[in-house]
Amino acid sequence: MDEIKTLLSAKIRSYKNASQRGGKRKLLRAIIFFSMALLFWLGTFFVFFKVLSYFSSIEVIGTLLSSKLLSMVFLTFFSLLIFSNVITALSTVFLSDDLQLLNALPLSRPQFYAARFIETTVNSSWTVLFFSFPVFLAYGMVYSASLSYYLTLAGVIIPFLLIAAGAGIMLILLLVSIFPARRLKDIILLVSIVLVVGVFLFIRFLQPERLVDPESFYLVMDYISNLKAPTSPIIPSQWAVNAIAPFLFDTGEDWWLFILVLWSTGLAFVVMGEWLFERIYYDAWSKAQEAKTARLTRSKLMNRLIELLFKPLPSQIRVVILKDLRIFLRDTNQWPQLFLIGALIIIYIYNFSVLPLERSPMPTFYLQNLISFINLGLAAFVIAAVAVRFTFPSISLEGRAFWILKSSPLKLRTLVWSKFWVNFFFLLIPAELLIITTDLLMNATPFMIWLSAITIAGMTFGITSLGIGFGACFPRFNVENVSQISTGFGGMLYMIVAISFVGLVVILEARPVYLFFISKTRGFPLTGVEHLEIMGLFTIAFLLNILAFIVPMRLGLKKLATIEM
Repeated sequence: MDEIKTLLSAKIRSYKNASQRGGKRKLLRAIIFFSMALLFWLGTFFVFFKVLSYFSSIEVIGTLLSSKLLSMVFLTFFSLLIFSNVITALSTVFLSDDLQLLNALPLSRPQFYAARFIETTVNSSWTVLFFSFPVFLAYGMVYSASLSYYLTLAGVIIPFLLIAAGAGIMLILLLVSIFPARRLKDIILLVSIVLVVGVFLFIRFLQPERLVDPESFYLVMDYISNLKAPTSPIIPSQWAVNAIAPFLFDTGEDWWLFILVLWSTGLAFVVMGEWLFERIYYDAWSKAQEAKTARLTRSKLMNRLIELLFKPLPSQIRVVILKDLRIFLRDTNQWPQLFLIGALIIIYIYNFSVLPLERSPMPTFYLQNLISFINLGLAAFVIAAVAVRFTFPSISLEGRAFWILKSSPLKLRTLVWSKFWVNFFFLLIPAELLIITTDLLMNATPFMIWLSAITIAGMTFGITSLGIGFGACFPRFNVENVSQISTGFGGMLYMIVAISFVGLVVILEARPVYLFFISKTRGFPLTGVEHLEIMGLFTIAFLLNILAFIVPMRLGLKKLATIEM
């Protein structure tokens, strides 16, 4: 136990020291993160409370619906925990920076395994626990659960986490003994993204909105009666549901039996993990030190094609673009994001293609253009979300070698503007694709199509400039993973400002669009005052786009000029 305490205390001290650095700036970040997490927590609780309140009011099938939803919730949490434990265990057990030192010390394998098991479980489970608590609280409040429900829930959650952690560690031990760890990380991430995207697309194409259609009531009843996937008796998530269901729905099941099954399985997974760890860990860790290769960027044909593509550009700009492109091709951690963007575009467009506009009591002409205008703001929000993942980190991706660029003959302004134009066209293509395609599917008027296309292009200028500017004002050159850049304080602040910018532009254009379509619908021409009002609001929106385009870039350049590496 002394060895376990020593290993864990070192991690605790590192977290404590990291939290004490930064002073007021660190406190401000903590307040913003806590506030956003609390809002998300309250939103989750509100949604589940409303849904469960509605289910509880339905006779005959209300309890069944709530039970099925609870099964799906536990199954989702279990899947997330398995995936999170696999990724976390790969880092803590094989790729952590302190392993070079720890594996050279005379540590016993069981104690080392226990310390890493606890660290992996805590790191991979706390977020799931935090966001699952409002769900369980909503169940307890809607169904007026007693204290026994919450005590039983605590007795269920602990072995539930042990099973997921044990399964994740054993799986990663077996995989690393076969594949190099650094290549395996890319494989796991890519496969997981493809699976998630595939499942999401499959569920969306099933058109679950039909389940709330009264005309499909008997189909829904058949669906509910045949829904067996989340209720398999051999998965731990269903054991957890069966253990707490009697305290919510009065099902009369032997809840204690399922708690015993959970605890015995959880402890068995811990023991089996320790047995496997002792036998294959050091061989697997030795394989984990193998470096991964960048075959794609070493291809002469690929390099030749890239150089020909950007040959017309000035030499300094071309060098920057080629460097960024090669870094992107080498960093396979960023590739899966392209799958997400592709899936996002497909689902976004598909949602508009299945809107039942003919059932709306509003005039179709008015509704089509109203949704097209709302679509303008939604598409801009999507582009801002893409920008926080790709545009905002572009300066930080230079890493510790930024001082080389800063001390080179390459002007800092050329570097930053080169990154701007590359990211601008990268964002403009999906933005215009989303807007034009969805407007055509909605049969919007030519005026609305042109207004949306021009406005989204202008907002893309602002979104890109905000991303580059905020990325330069809040650079993070020392992160180990590119995904950590966009999740910091600067990334959060960028999203707040970008969403506010999009919202202001949409609000400014809402009045002119309203006046135009009211005039078309009622057949009355616009008055002179209304013409002036439209011109004034469009001018303000245009000036706001100009400010969002110029100011962040200037501030970012000024900040980068003062950075000392």
